Formats: sequence, structure tokens, C-alpha cells
Amino acid sequence: MKKYSYKFVYRILLASCLVTAFSCKKLVDVKPEDQVDITNHFQNVYDANAAVIGIYGQLQGIADRYIVLNELRADLMSPTMNADQYLRQLNTHTVTEDNPWADPKPFYRIIMNCNDALANFDIMLKDAKLTQRDYDERYADVNAVRAFLYLQLGIHWGNVPYVTDPLATVDALKDAAKFPKTNFNDLLDKLIASMANRNLDDYAAANATGATNTSLNTTVDGYPTNLFFVNKRCLLGDLYLWRGRYREASTMYKYVTETGYRAAGGANDASFWQYKPNYSRFLITYTKAGDENTLIDDNTNNNGWRGIFAATTQGTETSSEWIWTIPFDRNFAPVNPFIDLFSNQGGRYLLTASGLALDNWNSQTQSNGFAGDARGRISVRTINGQPVIAKQLYYYLNNALIPTNILQKQGRWLLYRAATLNLHFAEAACRDNQVQVAYALTSVGFATVYNSIYPGTGTVPADKTNLQQTLLPAPYDIDARNGDVPYYRGPWHRQIGTRSRANLPALNPNLYQPTPNVPGMEDAIIAEDAAELAFEGQRWGDLLRVALRRNDPNYLASKVAAKLSRDGNAAAGATAQSKLSSIAGLYLPFKL
Repeated sequence: MKKYSYKFVYRILLASCLVTAFSCKKLVDVKPEDQVDITNHFQNVYDANAAVIGIYGQLQGIADRYIVLNELRADLMSPTMNADQYLRQLNTHTVTEDNPWADPKPFYRIIMNCNDALANFDIMLKDAKLTQRDYDERYADVNAVRAFLYLQLGIHWGNVPYVTDPLATVDALKDAAKFPKTNFNDLLDKLIASMANRNLDDYAAANATGATNTSLNTTVDGYPTNLFFVNKRCLLGDLYLWRGRYREASTMYKYVTETGYRAAGGANDASFWQYKPNYSRFLITYTKAGDENTLIDDNTNNNGWRGIFAATTQGTETSSEWIWTIPFDRNFAPVNPFIDLFSNQGGRYLLTASGLALDNWNSQTQSNGFAGDARGRISVRTINGQPVIAKQLYYYLNNALIPTNILQKQGRWLLYRAATLNLHFAEAACRDNQVQVAYALTSVGFATVYNSIYPGTGTVPADKTNLQQTLLPAPYDIDARNGDVPYYRGPWHRQIGTRSRANLPALNPNLYQPTPNVPGMEDAIIAEDAAELAFEGQRWGDLLRVALRRNDPNYLASKVAAKLSRDGNAAAGATAQSKLSSIAGLYLPFKL
């Protein structure tokens, strides 16, 4: 049995060596020269690693589907004149059963491979071919990928078959008597149960390099591989959020936000700013006061907001914001699909920002008086006279917004980041009646919101011992103290809220005082989601989750109708409003 280095493992991921079946028949479609021998399949930890990497390779193949379904069906993305009938169907919610974007089979194919890998991991543990720790880490990771895929199936198709046993093909699921559909809430319960008692930590750090290293947590070519793998606590938090178990969701989110501090204990800057929108990383800021033309907006300055999507420095700069991201390398298949979807230089330019999305950004006023939310200016660029979703293209475009090499289509699938985490944390806290906590996460930060002023003096005391902290029970026990008398720095003292990082004024404090306004704060969070997370694959889920929670499908329907009407298609907007006004109408037709 050949062992392989982590550079080889990384190449497997980038080359997307798609796994077709993890049975004893074969491991991959094509066996590279240095690939593990398929006749000795699932014999040791290296084979298990190949299975994990192969599944993530397959996951790359649905990146375009993930973005299209979660954005085009919602209110921030629209088709261009180049789009075909199937993309237009998604936009207007007139999807037919033959629409390839509405086909659930690509999700189930990966799920079938997850099921087979997990069954083989069980056998390997029983036969002592995996240590308990190696088994726990790899089983939990593949199980989480399966849960992620099932969550997407539930979001888009509602009631779906839930299968965890190995099956030969997806076609076996067509037998409804053997594999009945599970409703979305029951599906969420099953997914939560499948993850809650499993390992939730990352892969253990590598202690060695080269062929003798068995860890999947290492660094190759400057890429920290831990960012390739789904963060299980973020995913479990999202499952709790969808199911209405808000305190449990908040517990997961808070744990992740404090990752850096827990690891370093305040011994370095990273311990304070990792996974928190803060005043030292990725800001909407200007090099000259009063000059809006000096917005920091390039590929080389990693502290501007654009640096989130284009930072040239790997490691701490990127991992302070990104929690889960999978690269598309210019030298290996599959080709970055976002260039084809969004770029009018080397791509087909099929999708762009909706007029409603642009209006939302343009209606804002920044804290310094500049018109418009600058995140819109960075997310959507005018290139060759056309509005282009640039957020997904910054690893392909240079500072002049021209491809460095039109044949080199590198990029990243940006799946989950600190802003996603903090806004989901805010949503969970809000629904757990911790509206002030939600306000601090979304708007201006805990140090400001909980910084009591002595009555009648208008001053803030130097001693912050009893200030700048929530003094609430877990998971809302947030410490943002930043005092010099005595000197103390709480884990959250640099956190400033998503809006403050974007140079926007604070939300109205009447959202949390004197009477907490849960629906009003929730509306503000979802609006902030739109401004911060547009085109990242979050929007349909955000709108659907609130619609289901409020038992009000028109909450979602009205936003889709407004998009279509703003784009000049009022008739389609009315049709979509009618279709989406029932819970059943929110889901795609399910056909295997």
C-alpha cells in the first residue's frame, strides 16, 4: 500500500477526484499513478483520508448549484439576457420537473457516498484498522457533510427521503414504500441527533509532515487545510436555529466565536479578533477623510472589506474571517463555476445583482455622511458597462477588474465566515428574547451597548470592572471590557458589530429598549444579512427560515415579488407572490 504526502492529499481535493462508490468495487473513477491501490480499499487511515477528500471533491461539483438555488430563488440575484429558460424559471418560481437546477440527485449521489464511507469506517474501527480518535474525527466530518447536504435538500424540496444506509445507486430511492419522505422538521431532528453525540472538534493538528503524517489538519502551499472542512459547531448551530432551539444554537455559535481566545487566552491579537467583526480587520474605511474616492478597495490591502474576498495573504488574515472555504485551483479541474455564472470576461455572464439589491445598498448613508453602503460598491462592480457580481470573482480579477489571465480561473467557494456566524448568533439570541445581545452583535458591539454612563454626568468611568459585559447566564455571558484602571481586556473587547465594521450608523436603540422588539430586531438582522452576505448562498435560507418561523409565507413571497417588479416584470412578480403564498409553494418539485 502506498502512502502519500499531504501535498498529494491537497492535489486530490483540488483535482476533485470524484468518488463514485466507497465499496470494495472501486474508489475513484480514474486511478492516478500515486493513488492508493483500490484493491486494498479501506485498509488503513490513509484510505479513510482518501475517502474524506474524495467526498469533498464531489462537494466542489455542486458549488454552482448551491449558489444558484440559494440566491436566484430569493431577492438579491437576477438573470441576465444570457440566461437560459431554466435559470429564468428559478427566478420567477415557475420551475418545471425537467429543470436541471431543480434535480435533487446530485445531492443524493454525494449522500450515498457518505453513507458508504461511514459504514466502512465502522468496519475499520471494529477491525482495528482505525484508532478511536481517527475514527471519531473522520466519521464526524463525513457525517457533517451528509447533514449539510440533507439541510440543503430540506430547504429547497421540503419533505425528502432520509437514508443513512449504503445503497448501490440513487435510483433505489425511487421506491417510496421503502424510502418514504420525511417532513422538514423531522429531518432537522434526525440531523441534530446524528451530530449532537459526535466529535465536534476539528481534525487534530499535524505533528509530522510527509508520508508518515496521518492528520488532515496541516498547511499546504500556504493554504490551511482546516478551512476545507465543514465547521461542525456552526452547522449544528444552524440546525438548532432552523428547529427553533435558540439557546442551543447560541451555545454553538458563541463557542466558535471564542475559538481564538480559548486557544491563546488573550496572548496575542488573534485571540481577540478571530471570528468577530472588529475594528482591526476587514473594515469599510477610507485613506482620506471626506474623500469617498479613497475607499480601501484592492487585492493587496488585506484590512479593507474587499480583503475578505481577495486577501492575498493566507493564514491568520484569511482565517480570522473565513471558517469554511474550498479553493478552486487554476491548474486542476473542476473549473471555478462562478466565473461562468457571473463574469463578463471569460465567462457567460448569466447572473447579476437584482435592482432591489442595489436599491437596498444605495438607500443607506454611512457614518461619515457618504451616500450608499460601500459593501454594495465592492460586491457589485460596473465592468464594460454591465453590473457584475464581483464578490465571487476577486481571486480571478486584478485591481483594474481585469482577469490576470483569462485562462486561469482560480477562486474560492466561500461557504461560511465570521459575519455569517455572528448574524446567525444574533438571530438566535433575538428569538431567545435576548434582543439587546442581538443588537450588540448586529449593530455597534457589546462594549458600546453595555457601557453604562453615570446618570447626569454624561461620562463613562475609567474603571470598567462592572461595565462592558452582559452579566447574563451562558451562552449570553459576553465580556467586552476594555479598561485601563485596572488594566483588563475581555475576549470581546474588539468586537464592534457587523454594521459598525461596514461604517454604517447604529440601528435605533428602541429595538431593545425600553421594551425589546423581537420581530423588529429580527427584520433588522435579515436586512443586515442581505447587505453583508449577498451572493454567498445564504439568502433563500434566511428568508425561508423566518417565513416558516412566523408561519407567514408572504414574508418571503413579497420580497421575491418586489424583486421581479423592480426588474420590470410585475406580472411575474404577481404570479410568484401567489405561488409562494402557501408553505407548499415555497419548495421545488421533487423528482428523482
